[in-house]
Parts: sequence; C-alpha cells; structure tokens
Amino acid sequence: MDARDLRLLEHTAIRYETPLDYRALRELESAGLIAEGSYPVIDDIVRLKKDADVNGLSDRTRFKLSEVISERSKVRAAVERYASLVEKNDIKIISRQDEYYPFSWKELSGMPPLFFARGDASLLSDITYKGAAAIVGSRDPGRYSLYATDEFSSKLSSKGAVIVSGMALGIDRKAHESCMNAGGKTVAVIPGGADIIYPYKNRDIYERISNEGVVITELPPGQEVLKQYFPSRNRLISALSDVCLIMEAGIYSGTLHTASFAAAQGRDVFVLPNSIYADNSLGGLLLLRDGAEVLIDADTVYERILTEVNNRRVLLNEQENTEPDRDVLLHMARSTPERLNESQWQSLVCDEISEKPRNIDELCRSLGIPFSYLSAVVTVLETSGLIINDRGKYVLTINGR
Repeated sequence: MDARDLRLLEHTAIRYETPLDYRALRELESAGLIAEGSYPVIDDIVRLKKDADVNGLSDRTRFKLSEVISERSKVRAAVERYASLVEKNDIKIISRQDEYYPFSWKELSGMPPLFFARGDASLLSDITYKGAAAIVGSRDPGRYSLYATDEFSSKLSSKGAVIVSGMALGIDRKAHESCMNAGGKTVAVIPGGADIIYPYKNRDIYERISNEGVVITELPPGQEVLKQYFPSRNRLISALSDVCLIMEAGIYSGTLHTASFAAAQGRDVFVLPNSIYADNSLGGLLLLRDGAEVLIDADTVYERILTEVNNRRVLLNEQENTEPDRDVLLHMARSTPERLNESQWQSLVCDEISEKPRNIDELCRSLGIPFSYLSAVVTVLETSGLIINDRGKYVLTINGR
C-alpha cells in the first residue's frame, strides 16, 4: 500500500474514530487552514492546534483538535486495521482527485471526500457519459412492483444506463439482478464497510455485483451497519443518478428519504402508480400528489437521462474548451435548441448535407429539427456561399467543405 492510500486511511480513521466532525472541518476550511475536501492527518492536526490561537479558531474546534491528538494511538491502530481489510478484500480507495470519483458528486455539497469500492470502479466514470437511474423501493414488495422493477431495470440497462440501488431486500435486489441479467452494469451503495454484506441473505447478489458491477460506500472497511447510516447512504444513491424511480414505498418508508434527497439535488423523481388501498403504496402516492412524475414507460425516463448526460458533456467540453461532438449537438438541437450558437447550427446542417444533397424538408426529417430553426440557418449558409441550391437541393460548396 502506497503513502497516498495510507494518508487517506489516516484521514478516514480521524473522521470515524475521533471526535473531529464535519462542523470542525468546515471551520478549518472557512479559515483557509485546510483546502476544501482535503485530508488532514495527525501531523496536520498538530500544526493546526499549535496555531489555533493565531488563527482565531473557536473553543469547540480547538478542543476537537486536542482530542484527536490525544487519540493518535487509536488512529494508528485503525489505519492498520483498515489497511489489512483493504488488501484482503481488494478494496479500492477513491478520492476527489481520482479519475473514478463521480462527476455528479463534484457538483454537489456534502459529498464524501473519499470512498471505498469493491469491483469495477470504472463504472462510476461510465455514469458521466452513459447516465444512471436510481431504482429503489420496499423491502417487502408486491408482485406488481417487482414485475415493473424487472421491466424498467432491464430496459434502461439495455439502453446503456447504469442502475444504482442500495442492495436491500425486495426492490433493490430485483433492480440489481434484472440489470445484470440484461447484460447491464449496476452500482450498489451500501450502509456499511465495503467488506460487510448486508443483509446477509443478499450474499449471492453482493458477490455478483462485486464481479459484474461495483459496490461502494463512504464508510471504512469493517464498519458494521448502523441505523443512522441509512439516510447518508440514500443521499449518495440519488446523487449518483440522473433520475430516481420509486417502485413502491409505504408512508414511513426509508425510500422516501431517497426521493427527498433526489428532489433537493435536482433529480427528476418518477413514481410507479399503485393501489390507494395498499399500505406499501401510500408513500409513493403522496409523492405523486406533491409533484413527482408518474412512471409509465422506460423511453420517457431514458430521454430524461440522456438530457442530463448531454448537459454534462457540454459542461465538460466547455471546461476543456472543446466543441461538443455531433451527437451532443444533435440532442441539444432537439431538446434545448436555444442553447446552440450560430456556428453550431451551421456545423450540424453542413455535416448533414455532406452525406448527400437534401432539400429543406429532408433536412427537417433527418435532423428532427423544426423548420423555423433550419430555414434561418440555411439562409445564412447560402448567403455566406457555404452551400448552394442545386435543383431544389442544398449542396456544399468548396468553401463549406
């Protein structure tokens, strides 16, 4: 294990084995003493404590720093324990600086500075470019909800979307299983260490996801499942996804936490409609009453995922100062045409004409773009000498090639 991983494990031990909490870390960040999302270790804590008076830290944070220093032996023991479990179980440690840290998490506050993964961590990068759907619901679902879960998970997987769930019994298990049966990729976000199987009845699906997908958690190796970790796990499920599908939820279901997080994070929430007389459906029906969308067909869901994927691609291209590729431009032209600039419109039309001469009606059909947008673009291209009208069809000139 290299020095980088040991440092990350030491930071994890400080977070979970000492009293240094999120509030104290935020104060240190606000004071400019540590970088946002950085990983302070014992040596950093000693330095921060020494300069606490000069830096004007609160009494509370200074006390927290003192407690960490007094428990350094506990931290060292935890690091050794974590390191042993990481190597034994082939667990990867992923930080914000790593390639596989989810892009969607970087756009949200309150996401973990690092996490642990067992399986194919590259799937987390696939989500950026292929999209993901969270599929969650009751641990004791009815046959109708299980059937729908199988249907939606299979169809979305076959289109390339990654399926994200929490590896619980019932709906979660069915979502993971159906995805893999359809040849798709799935991510399980669990409420314990990456080496802890919970519930143990799902040992088979845990092993299968570890081989065909990836199991992730923000909790350290060896950490047993505790009730208070479930809401934290649910926020990560929704944050990793582009849409959230609620297949069945009672009025007091933890699934509603996932829906609430999804809405707060700007994700579209879809709810499978069910009987008003079924207790396990009341939570979902209340979500529909409050504005969630009715889950009817996979194509609608996938279109929503594709829109988010293309928005990310545009954002990434802008960050890299590169032009979006043709597929991205074409989807934008159909879904959000107002976002294209003049040169992007011209590029789309010229690319289409380069395949073969087309009249304006053929361009509308092949590109799937309204006449009102295309006619203006074609006029500008013709005036600029980039295309000419040859017997009713537009052809590229030498200047337009």
